[in-house]
Amino acid sequence: MNIKKIISSLTYEKQMFVKLMTLVTIPLVVMGLVSCNIYIRGESAKNRLTLSSYSDEISREYENILSSLKEYYIETANSDEFLWLVRQEEVPYSLYSNLKRAQRSLEGNYFMAKYIDSYEFINVNQGWVFNNYGLFSFEDMRNLDETEKIIEEQKEIPLSVYWLNNTDTKAPMTGSMRVTNTVDTSGLRLMVKGEKGIGGISWLLTVRINESKLRSLSAGYPTRDFDITIIGNGKVFLETNSDMTDTYLAHKEEGAGIYKSESGKKYNISTKQEGSSGLTYVVGYDTAKVKKDGWVFVMASFAVIAAFAVLLLIVRVTAMAFAKPLLMLEKYVDDQNHQIKELLVSNLIKGDLSEEKIEEELKKSAIQPWTAYRMIALNCKNDGEGETKDNYVRILAGMPEELRNEIFIAPIHYRDKLIVLVGAESDTEVDNKTAYLYKTIKDYIGETFGYAIATGISQPFHKLHHVRRAFSECAQALYNKSNQEDMETSSLALFDDYLVMSHSSNVYDMIMENELIQSISSCKEEEATRLLELIIDRMEIKGVVGIQWNFYLTRLLTAILNVPVSAGVSLDHVFDSEQYNVLNQMTQIYDKKKLLSAVSSNMIHPIVVKLTARNQEGGESELAVQLMEMIRDSRGNVSLNDCADKLSYHPNYLSKVLKREKGITFTDMINEEKLKLAKYMLLTTDYTVAEISEELQYNNVQNFIRFFKKQVDSTPAAFRKEHRK
Repeated sequence: MNIKKIISSLTYEKQMFVKLMTLVTIPLVVMGLVSCNIYIRGESAKNRLTLSSYSDEISREYENILSSLKEYYIETANSDEFLWLVRQEEVPYSLYSNLKRAQRSLEGNYFMAKYIDSYEFINVNQGWVFNNYGLFSFEDMRNLDETEKIIEEQKEIPLSVYWLNNTDTKAPMTGSMRVTNTVDTSGLRLMVKGEKGIGGISWLLTVRINESKLRSLSAGYPTRDFDITIIGNGKVFLETNSDMTDTYLAHKEEGAGIYKSESGKKYNISTKQEGSSGLTYVVGYDTAKVKKDGWVFVMASFAVIAAFAVLLLIVRVTAMAFAKPLLMLEKYVDDQNHQIKELLVSNLIKGDLSEEKIEEELKKSAIQPWTAYRMIALNCKNDGEGETKDNYVRILAGMPEELRNEIFIAPIHYRDKLIVLVGAESDTEVDNKTAYLYKTIKDYIGETFGYAIATGISQPFHKLHHVRRAFSECAQALYNKSNQEDMETSSLALFDDYLVMSHSSNVYDMIMENELIQSISSCKEEEATRLLELIIDRMEIKGVVGIQWNFYLTRLLTAILNVPVSAGVSLDHVFDSEQYNVLNQMTQIYDKKKLLSAVSSNMIHPIVVKLTARNQEGGESELAVQLMEMIRDSRGNVSLNDCADKLSYHPNYLSKVLKREKGITFTDMINEEKLKLAKYMLLTTDYTVAEISEELQYNNVQNFIRFFKKQVDSTPAAFRKEHRK
């Protein structure tokens, strides 16, 4: 009865709209409910039939990978490269080529490598370790007690090859960095042992599986309405739905079936036990998902209803087009409101309004005040034709509505400037919003009209009766721009910068710089770090910011880099290929602590280490220096016989000199030089791989790619992509 009264109270147009919507809604809703019921029944039967076969498919997919990894490392343990490691009685630090071959063998082939996270070869007989992170003896090991305990545990296990699930064991990490000279036994690992007599171990190889790669295999399972859990040794190794895992563990003894979780969801679960890896695969699906998907049909019916409603609304809008006079009146009112807002901003700048009057005007215009404000003032020029009022009129008239909505009250043209007020809840937010509006307005004016602009930004303020002061600050900032009269490009001036400008003179202390350079030259790293901190503190206290900060910092870093050069040490010998842009990296750090840490570890430390090593070794022989210079000058394109002819020595003698002083062969040195140049060009130039190959005098680009991949285990294109992100 009440519904009839409501409908009868509507206009004829609205009554027809309600009746048409009712005629369409009822049959569509009934059809959606019936379709939903049919879908739920069919999908439930289908999922029950496919669950068992799908469980077999998932377990087979994982078992194929794990079995392949197991077979590969059994074969690797019998390879020449691996047996060479086993036979080494001392830590083979200098046998680089053999270690490289053993490393490639342990890292796995292309298919295996993506599933391998790390490896640990422990020579139990001789007491040393070889892994991804280096080569060290038991004496240098940082977690020796834990490692010896692990070795003793392996003696009690009768299997020589088996899987060990240590996913609850913590890796030896400090933050995100691996602690050097440690043995890691965390995660899912393949254990391979070399036995020595009864209850003894001569060597131990542990390979950690890349769990994230294994987890990526399950990425598509939830999208197909199935979830997977892998359990080994009573520990959950991988899961796509923790609720389903908890449900299975609560009913593990009962086996497969449909079980209800503590959250109220029901799961149809199937299990598969694999003997080769000792893992249990649990596959299931949430029975409620089928019902949820069935409701799509109901929602589709509502979508059709909504589309029909939109169609009726379009008809209504068409009819309203005949009410054009009313729309014109509405536009007139909007224009009046906009003029009132512009007048309010103008009066704020003039300072004609009291705080009470400002609050009253804001309420009249339904404007919400903010806690913090800034003002942006802009001057524009048009190809040297001078500033005109028409410029600002065109800018304001064409300003996008979404940009206007971001501006507090309204943008206005006041005197010879375009004025924009910015408001936000805090000083930080108003700074971010000011930066965004400045860039957006500059891009809009430049792209639409081609004008260059000069911009002055005031300090933050918190009361609207301070708008007049903010206008003066913007005007002062614009006035102080030296290129204001002959402006060809857009410029920005913050009034804040002029407040600190008088404090930044005489901030760079040459005496302290000389002391810093002397401490580095004397290999006093701790003293150098302390002096570096004093210099940066002094610059900070003096209020150095912006371009002056970058200027003085660059000057200081350049002086540090000049230390090894002055000592006759090439910077190429101090910094590796990934540090070619070390100077640029330092100037991009603005946090004081991070800057001190970066300069100390990435610049001062490697310089001190190189100078210390040079002082201890007493330098290289003149013959070795000449030989290395010939290799560098030729960019690696010189033969041993050519060098022997020029230096008047027998080639065999030169080889012995290199082996004795550098620990590498002539061929290795040639390869190092070419690899260094290749990395440098890949990281610092836009040459193509083919052009770099030609620069290094390779016969064809494929030879160069094979050489690079053999040395770096990555193609040149992949290396450039990874290191130039």
